[in-house]
Amino acid sequence: MHYDTLNFLLFFIVYGFLGFISETVFRSLADRKLYISRGFLTNGFCPLYGICGILIIEIFILCELTIHNSLHALIAATLGSIGAVTLLEYIAGRILDRVFHCKLWDYSQYPFNLHSYICPEFSLLWGILSLLLVNFVHPVMEVLLYAIPYNIRVTAIIMVLSILFVNASYNMRKILYGEGHSLRKV
Repeated sequence: MHYDTLNFLLFFIVYGFLGFISETVFRSLADRKLYISRGFLTNGFCPLYGICGILIIEIFILCELTIHNSLHALIAATLGSIGAVTLLEYIAGRILDRVFHCKLWDYSQYPFNLHSYICPEFSLLWGILSLLLVNFVHPVMEVLLYAIPYNIRVTAIIMVLSILFVNASYNMRKILYGEGHSLRKV
């Protein structure tokens, strides 16, 4: 399926929010205590998950269109998603740490980690999540989101992105001017 900018923005918002919720639940269960994902620029939303969701979907579509053997396309798309998302996670981790002195995740306790930003365990988890996203979550999201009238979708996207922008601006200002910056903890 071909997506236009509106669709990409819609999926970015949905997967950024779902990623935030998933991480909060995962970390709460793993740590055996209530965990609220602190994010970087926004509360209740993680842009990295939104970008990764779109990237995974596009990689799978590209592989399905260019590789005629469906098993080979599935393997290539999964491996491509693992590689692309792991690279994006590494770049985001480095930038957050080097530029903003903020470390939101730390894989230093996992074997074969690279500078504590990525590790094989979580890269494989990205592969599993990419399969779940493309085969189960995304088809349902397409149906649900396309059932919403176009004008309402546009209005909702503008409103949500405006709120995210204001929230990100406020949080960035706090980070840059040191007003209560507490993101360093992992």
